[in-house]
Formats: sequence, structure tokens, C-alpha cells
Amino acid sequence: MKTKTGEIVSMAEPEKKPKVSVCVITYNQEKYIRQCLQSIVDQVTDFDFEVIVGDDCSSDGTRDVILEFSRQYPNLIIPIFYKQKVGGTQNYVATHNRASGELVAHIDGDDLALPGKLQAQADCLDANPGCSVVWHRMNVFDDAGSFCVPNLPDLSMYKDGKVYLSDLLEFGSISYHSSIMYRAHARKTRAIEGEAIDWSFNAEFLMSGYGIYLEQILGKYRYNQNTGISRKDDGLIKTQKLFISHLEYYLKVLPQFRNLIFINSILHFLVDATNCRKSAFYFLKLAMKSVSVVRIDVLINALIRFRRINPRIL
Repeated sequence: MKTKTGEIVSMAEPEKKPKVSVCVITYNQEKYIRQCLQSIVDQVTDFDFEVIVGDDCSSDGTRDVILEFSRQYPNLIIPIFYKQKVGGTQNYVATHNRASGELVAHIDGDDLALPGKLQAQADCLDANPGCSVVWHRMNVFDDAGSFCVPNLPDLSMYKDGKVYLSDLLEFGSISYHSSIMYRAHARKTRAIEGEAIDWSFNAEFLMSGYGIYLEQILGKYRYNQNTGISRKDDGLIKTQKLFISHLEYYLKVLPQFRNLIFINSILHFLVDATNCRKSAFYFLKLAMKSVSVVRIDVLINALIRFRRINPRIL
């Protein structure tokens, strides 16, 4: 139709946006990406969702599998291919930038979603308007089938079952990245220089509300000795340095949490020193930078809580 000013206005209905966007990032995962994508498209939900797959210039057959799925599920799979390799962090940011849903889930290309995952997490966020992010337990398994066990942090330590930014600043990671679903408005970072680890994104989401960790096992995390930033070459040192840089950022912008960051650095220093890791030195430097007066009973209680989150540590 035409308006009084002569402008042509389309009468077509606006395109309906999905409620949930599932973001998958992958690189050279030809062996795994098919199973990953199938586990997502098989999800049964009472809402629409989309699957955005960012492939970081894989040199194997990963791209072919993604194209196959995009042809088979043209209204569901949205592939992203780059002209040159961008790296894991930039792939993550670009893929999540394409999400149009009000809720966003993340799954690495070698991990799996179990039946009911998307529905359970969306239901949790719907029922808890103050919640900005939801995680869940995952089974940890390897290619050889030598083990398949659930990650078992003791979640009773969280008051009312809620996880706050202060918990993340004091203890570090909460769960595997492939278990996350967050409210789209909670992600403020649309571009980033350099690299980042998933902890930093979790911290950002918790700036907008609390988190909830579901007891249900709703995914499978693949442990592969030869992949993952923290398991390749000097990857652990690199990961720990990134983690420390994120903590230093929050030390600067949220000085009221100085004592929690100090406790965090002490706890991770003890872990790395016990395991004879070079990164212990970097956590010691952070402890000196964030040094605070902390009662010994507070530090002991923090160590107890830390072990409840990570029962095999210390």
C-alpha cells in the first residue's frame, strides 16, 4: 500500500523470530559435528529454535557435513563460513552475534545435547525472570568409551540454588560451556580484541541477574586429550593467563569484590602448586596484586566450598 506521502509500505507480516538460538562453533571436527548437529535438530520443544553453526575454515570434511545439514534442514540450520581462520574467540562472538532468539544456547561442535535439554532450560528461564543464565550437569566421555561419568559438583552450597557473580569471582568456573543457555540481552560484548575464555562470558551474564544450575544431565561433554585450548601444547598456561587477565579486569571495575578475587587467586595458586604447574606463579602474582585482609576461617570455608564444587581438587 501507499501512505499519504507516497511511500510504499509492505503489508507482509514480520518474520517470526525463534525463541531460542543454538550457537555451535566448530573447527576440524568432521568426526563429531554430524552427531552434534543431529542431537540438536532432534530436540523436541514447544517453541521455535534456530541453529547457527560457525565453522572456522576447517580443512577436513566439517564444512561438507554442515552444508548437508543446511540443505536437509533449510529453515533450521544457518551456516557461517569465513574466508580465513579467525580463531575460537572470534568465531564464538561472530556466531553469537547472529543469534536472533531471546534465549541463546551454546554447544561446542564435538559435544552433544541430550533429549529435553532446550525445553528444560527455556522453561527454567521462563519460570525465573530474575535468572539470566542456566547451566546443567553433563556426562563426561571419551572417544574410546573408556568412561562416561557425570560431572558432580556439590550444588547444595549455593543459597536457594542460585549462582551469583560473587561465586564466579571467588571460585572460578561453574560448568562446561556446552551446558549454557542465557538471555540474549545479558550479553553486552559484541566485539572483542584478542582471546577470551568462557568464564568471562559467564561473568558478563551474571552482571544482569543470577544463574541456576540444573541437576539434570542434559548433555555430553567430550573429553579429548588432543583438543581444547587447555590441553594442547602450552594451552593450560595460556588458559590460566587469560583467566587471570579476566580477574584483573574485574579487580579494576568491581573493587568491592577485591577480597573474593584474592581468595580465588589463593585457591588456584594452591591447586597449581600442588600439581607442580608453572601457572602457580601467575596466581601468586595476582594474589599479591589483590591482597586483602581475610580472616582465616573465611579462607578455610572458601577452600571447603571450592572442594565441593571441584571434589577432585586439593
